[in-house]
Amino acid sequence: MRSASANIVLDALYESILRLDDGARLPTVRDLMKTYRVSQATVQDAINRLRDEGLLTSQVGRGTYVVKGGGAGPVQAGGRPEAELDSLVILSNASMNERCTMVQNAIMQDMAGDGRKVVQISYHHTDHLLEILRSIPDFDAAILQSHYESIPIRLLHLLQQKTRALVVDGHTVSGVDIDRMGTDWEDALELALGHLSGLGHQSFGLVSLDTMAQPILAVRRAFSRHGTFEGGRRAYFEPIMLEGIRHPTLGTEDALGRALAGLVDADGKLPFTALITVGISDTLGLRQCLARMGVDCPRDLSVTVLGHHDVPAEHLGDMTVAGSSQREAAEKLMETIGRRLAEPDLAPQIVYLHCEQVVRRSTAAPRPAAG
Repeated sequence: MRSASANIVLDALYESILRLDDGARLPTVRDLMKTYRVSQATVQDAINRLRDEGLLTSQVGRGTYVVKGGGAGPVQAGGRPEAELDSLVILSNASMNERCTMVQNAIMQDMAGDGRKVVQISYHHTDHLLEILRSIPDFDAAILQSHYESIPIRLLHLLQQKTRALVVDGHTVSGVDIDRMGTDWEDALELALGHLSGLGHQSFGLVSLDTMAQPILAVRRAFSRHGTFEGGRRAYFEPIMLEGIRHPTLGTEDALGRALAGLVDADGKLPFTALITVGISDTLGLRQCLARMGVDCPRDLSVTVLGHHDVPAEHLGDMTVAGSSQREAAEKLMETIGRRLAEPDLAPQIVYLHCEQVVRRSTAAPRPAAG
């Protein structure tokens, strides 16, 4: 039996639906709570009831809309449209960085505002994760966040069985019919090199994770090709892999210090005036390493991070970053899920995020050569 407050909200929404046109957007859950002075649970219960009756539908990441004339799309047993996203599981390796956390939080806030369900699972042992997934109910959709590690095929297959939409956040899978989204890091590299060259730099270094993951490997190869194609007009030093640093969140200060120590000359100078990093989230460790070596950034060395320009742990307020946005990533993940739910037979989607460069204080023109 519904409470009086629940009846008030439900009746008011019925009246609104009668007045509104097909496709009209309802107020947000928070607005309805304020208007009728009821709890979030009361509003969500009313919306869920109307959604089950086919009078409302939710557009992923956009809101709740009025449906008239049976336009809510195919309906499953139980009265819920098949194209609706009501439950989502987000999986991430235990080594996830701040960008992954920010993407998860944005999606969770978006879905929770409409009364939908989100489960977040951080895992370290794949077999244990598989046991957990087999023991829980199915979800409408799943997001698998991949850092530069490989993804077991058995995990992908199980997630396909447990959901109607699966998206891999990262381009670490290939040859598999699965939707995936990621950043074109080669594009980000070109932005960084264009900016640094425009400042007058003629010698470049590249530091990356110690991994053969395809996105990182592609950047190292593209960087090296520049030296070949430019015929010696600029110097591109051999890419540096930070020994033992295989995940973005691992500390870089000591590993980078060891790698750069063998490159400095008798005057303590590095052979390049500009440095680009890829796959590294520990920008603080990078900065601390340079400070310990007595390398002033940007006076002695300009540094550009290939990463996410709206993640504070990566830009630290003063690092130039070329790459993608965590906010756009959250939006594109939800859009990709929405298309898959609406069109189950759609060919696998490969979504590239827009690359942009945000210039900050870590890059500047190189100092004139002495003498």
